Amino acid sequence: MVAARPLDNPNPTIFEVPKSSFRQPDPIDSQEVFDLIRSISDPEFPLSSLEDLQVVSLDRVYIRGRNVTVEIRPTQPHCSSASLIGLAIGVRLMRSLPPAFRVTFTVQEGSYISADALCKQLNDKERVAAACESPMLMRTLESMLENAYKRGT
Repeated sequence: MVAARPLDNPNPTIFEVPKSSFRQPDPIDSQEVFDLIRSISDPEFPLSSLEDLQVVSLDRVYIRGRNVTVEIRPTQPHCSSASLIGLAIGVRLMRSLPPAFRVTFTVQEGSYISADALCKQLNDKERVAAACESPMLMRTLESMLENAYKRGT
């Protein structure tokens, strides 16, 4: 056992640190959320991002307190990948934003034939959780999210 060595200063002066010296985290804004989702790849056109196809844009990301709303614009009224795109956006934000944030989806008016059903699906936590349990679906989502960490920041 090593012998304890005497302290150089057995009675140090402890100073009170003013609360103003603690850095408050920057609030999350629309630009930050948009930067997280802009480079997600489209499942049908993997070389194109959601920003390239104008599925998402900065002016359609809204933040109010801890509520984030993303308005998506599918590439066509009958887009078969709209729910997959929304799910990829949701997974990216769920992984990146603090847990206290709530993400909801809307669809740009007139851009999608089944907008109400799509919003209901994307905003239902149980449905999203069930979808994320599918290994095949998660592989597809991971491939869409692969470049989201490399581009658009």
